[in-house]
Amino acid sequence: MERVVLGRRESSMIRFRWTGAEPKDLNDVDLAEEFGATWEGDELVTYAMESLVWQMEHMSEEYIIDND
Repeated sequence: MERVVLGRRESSMIRFRWTGAEPKDLNDVDLAEEFGATWEGDELVTYAMESLVWQMEHMSEEYIIDND
């Protein structure tokens, strides 16, 4: 699987910068981590870009939970 760097921690006032490789509409580090991105040093990375893109595309869909 390909390693994709989504963002990097910085020591400036910004503290974090996206690389431009992140899926459309991904603008929350916590959400990226919830969808499987991990920190490797100062880099937020994913090895499952297709899954991350799919999750971003479908996160607004409402699911009906079957409690049975």
